[in-house]
Amino acid sequence: MLKSDQTADEPKSSFQHSSLAQASDEDLLSAIARGAVWAMEPLYQRYSRLLYSLAYAMVADYQVAQDLTQESFLAVWRHASAYAPQAGAVRSWLLSILRHRTIDYLRALRRRSRLQEVRWEQVEEDEQPVLPDAWDEAWRSILGSQVRVALMQIPLEQRKVIALAYFQGWTQSEIAREYSIPLGTVKARMRLGLLHLKQALVQMGFTDL
Repeated sequence: MLKSDQTADEPKSSFQHSSLAQASDEDLLSAIARGAVWAMEPLYQRYSRLLYSLAYAMVADYQVAQDLTQESFLAVWRHASAYAPQAGAVRSWLLSILRHRTIDYLRALRRRSRLQEVRWEQVEEDEQPVLPDAWDEAWRSILGSQVRVALMQIPLEQRKVIALAYFQGWTQSEIAREYSIPLGTVKARMRLGLLHLKQALVQMGFTDL
């Protein structure tokens, strides 16, 4: 479980008449934001395997994935008050924290490999992936066998840019530069690839996209 140097806690009185297992994610985050150490455990139990699976899918290293998962929950402890319910579900917020920390790790590896670094500030807003709902569904499945099959059903050039962007944290500009492909072509392949991924997931029964 997550280790923290924080000792602050608050009584569980608001939950004493109901099981912690039934507390909503939002309630747990609200308690954490007020310094309730006890609220970290149920949140960790709900999502640690999910976050670890995503981290491992991206880095393919057991210990690194464990470290990234722990770091993500530490970030939750420190920044729980930053969560805004109107911005999306707690699950998506946690996955976003994990994914960004993993991308930072992969970028650091590329810097050490002497690949040119592109700062986050330099990434244009229109380089953000399209169809986030389709990829969120893939995230929830965390590269399970169904999603692996779905990815294999899309054209190779589209699968390649998706893999580089989502599993290795490359921006579209980096992909274009590294593989000498026009940026417009990279964007088109990403867009078509995600459309095809969505279609494949729907055909496999993921209808809530």
